[in-house]
Formats: sequence, C-alpha cells, structure tokens
Amino acid sequence: MRLVSLRPNRDPREQSEHMKTQPHMYDVLGVGISAVDDVLAIEHYPAHGAKVPVLDSARHGGGLACTAIAAAATLGGRTAFAARFGNDELSNFIRQGLTDRGVDISHIISDSAGRPYHSQVIVDRTTGERTIFYDPRHFKPVQAEDISADLLACTRLLLVDYIGGRDPADIIRKARSAGTPVLIDIEGHHPRSQMAPLLEQVTHLVVPEDFVRWQTGQNDLAAGCATLARTPRAATVVTAGADGCWWTDSPEHPPVHVPAFAVQAVNTNGCGDTFHGACALAVARGFSIGEAAVFASACAALKAAAPRSGWQALPAASQVVDFLRQRLDPEDPHRSLIAKVQEFTRH
Repeated sequence: MRLVSLRPNRDPREQSEHMKTQPHMYDVLGVGISAVDDVLAIEHYPAHGAKVPVLDSARHGGGLACTAIAAAATLGGRTAFAARFGNDELSNFIRQGLTDRGVDISHIISDSAGRPYHSQVIVDRTTGERTIFYDPRHFKPVQAEDISADLLACTRLLLVDYIGGRDPADIIRKARSAGTPVLIDIEGHHPRSQMAPLLEQVTHLVVPEDFVRWQTGQNDLAAGCATLARTPRAATVVTAGADGCWWTDSPEHPPVHVPAFAVQAVNTNGCGDTFHGACALAVARGFSIGEAAVFASACAALKAAAPRSGWQALPAASQVVDFLRQRLDPEDPHRSLIAKVQEFTRH
C-alpha cells in the first residue's frame, strides 16, 4: 500500500506519535535536490552560434534525490520526501508530481523562501543525451534539525544527494545514530578532504563514473570502485551509463561488473536518478547488492528507452518483471529477481 498525504504541514508532535506506532513506515526517505525541468528536444546539439528549431517542449519534475524517490514510489515502494518549499508555482508543481506517484509529502516544510531548482534541459533526439542548465539560487536545503529521529527510525533507508553547497553530513550522522542505513549519490568535483566525512559515514555509496575518476584519480572504473571500497561499508557501486556498473560489498571482494541492458535510448535524462531510486528500494527490501545492481540497471534501461519523458517514463514493477523475463537467460541466477520484484506490486 502506498502512503499518500494531502497534509504537507502536519504538526511535528502528531507526526512523532503517529510514527511510533508504525515501525518501518517507509522503505525510503529522500532528502536532497528537487528540480523543475523545462525540457527542449532538438535533432542535434548545435555548434556555438547556431540557430536550432525545437522539436518538442515539456515541463517535468527532476532533481537527484527527488527523481530517485519518484522512481522508488512508481516501483511500488513506500516513500517520503523532505524539503523546504514555498507556495510558488515550482514548489507546487513538485508537490503535485510527488503526490501523483504516491510519495508522502507530509514532511515537506513550508518555507516561503524555498523552492526547487529550475533547470533548462536540452535533449539531443539523435543520441538521447542531455545537457542541463540549472538555477539553484532559491533552493534551501533541509537541515538535520528538520528531520526527526522518530522519522529516521521508522525508515528502512535514507537516500541523500550532494552536488555542492552545504553537505548532508549532519543528516547522515543523525540517521546512523537512529540505526538507519544511508545511500548517497554524489556528483561533481569536490575537494577530497571535504568528501571524507560523507564517504566514511554512508552505508551505501552509489556514484557516477565522473565522480569516481575525480575522487580516486583512476580512469579504470573497477580500480576506482576498489579504491573507494577501502573505506568499509555495506556497498560501493560505480555507475557508467551504457558501460554498466561495478559493485563490491567488501574491501576484500574485487568489484563485479554488471553490463548495462542494451536498449535504444530515447532520453537519458533522469536515468542515473532512476538507478539510485531503484537501488535504494531494492536494498530497503532486502535484496543483495548484486541483485540491487541488476534490478536498478533494468529500471534505468527502461527509463532511457521509454517513449515518454520525465517522471512519466519511470518504470512500474510490472514493466521491470516483463523486461527481466525477456532479457535474462533461463539459466541466469538473477532470474530469481523476477519473483522478488513481483512482490512490489502486492503492497
């Protein structure tokens, strides 16, 4: 059963008493970046100074953690999202988009100065690749004091992100104190000393190839994954789009490569966030990290190949089941995933 709240400003004392009676009320709680993406589709990304006709345009929900939570909810997960939003057009657009997908928005804090990022996304129709121009000036990050210990205690897994500005280290420490595992997505080039507290405290590190190369100085992603995994945690995962992903669950275990499922990409925008949301839900539901990597890869492939755009292209569990049946050989040990994913549709 999905949890849908139409009360975005519930009294915190009422929240606390309500949550104490419902252990593990959520599979995944998302805290991080939300965005409203105005997407323009063009035939080819242009050279400097060119004039290019727009083939299509649309507005969609976006942002790393926000899209990941929307993906987990679409798959059948019990999810919630915390943010600081006003009553402006962009904030209300995200509220409605999350509610439509079954995400509990009761932990969104009313803040007249806060709103999502506003992004302009250019999609190359020929390759499916995208370029993002984002405006973060009015975004107000959630602070540790905004997230109660009771909320964290009734959540199976906390999903956070970081691309710059104030990092979520305090929120991560609070989650770990409550006994809640933490999965993080990090993008961008940041001082290695700044990253150390995040890398040391999270239980599940799921990061893209660009971050890995910057952080470790290694071009070989398997080696980069192994280097990151020297810090003991439940899982280290490196994603590389069409080149698949690498994962390990111990400094002593060499990274395992999971090839990407081959699809004709229509739009890659949000595929990495879809991977993170699917991986977070899989971990919350007790999948091994190897199973989670295959499951998340299938979800990202379906998102990339979908004829629709934005959150409308996020796959449902039934689509993933059909996809895995078609793509996994009868002798593939990961076919056991099919029965596990089917369980998502029964809650």
